[in-house]
Amino acid sequence: MTTQLDHGSDPAPPMLRCELRASNLYPSLVLALRDMRQANGRDLVTGDGRGNESWIGLSLGMVILDTLSGSSNGVRARWELLLTSHGITQEDARIIYKLRCSLLHGYGLPRPNSVSGRNVLLTSDVAAHAIDTSTSGRALVSVPVFCGRLVERIAAAAPQNWDTSLIDTDVAA
Repeated sequence: MTTQLDHGSDPAPPMLRCELRASNLYPSLVLALRDMRQANGRDLVTGDGRGNESWIGLSLGMVILDTLSGSSNGVRARWELLLTSHGITQEDARIIYKLRCSLLHGYGLPRPNSVSGRNVLLTSDVAAHAIDTSTSGRALVSVPVFCGRLVERIAAAAPQNWDTSLIDTDVAA
């Protein structure tokens, strides 16, 4: 299967506005979205732009999804629930979770034996799907579409009260 809701030629999803604040107090989601957008070469406030193949941006996208998946026990189960509840197939959700683990724990790609024998490949193709599993033996992840469509779509759908703590980005020493 292939992520049908997240294709580069589709209109951009609604995106959270991440304005700078005079108070310097931000929810972590706003900071992570701004950093992901910056790494992907997109507008920090609106998310506009084509994006790029930045592994840093992809890793930050995984951090955003990790945060949005909640804090209950069973990381894999809560990840797969987050993804499948947003229209991603179970197979694609497993591959995304394994990619998350590989990036966050070793800054690499998952081994084929951990993703049903598929080679996970990253591309900068802005006209692709976020994850394309239509070809046997591979899973092609478009980094700009993954970050600019899939992550942004899920973040925009997050409950507004998901995290009430604020981070002060300008603490006096």
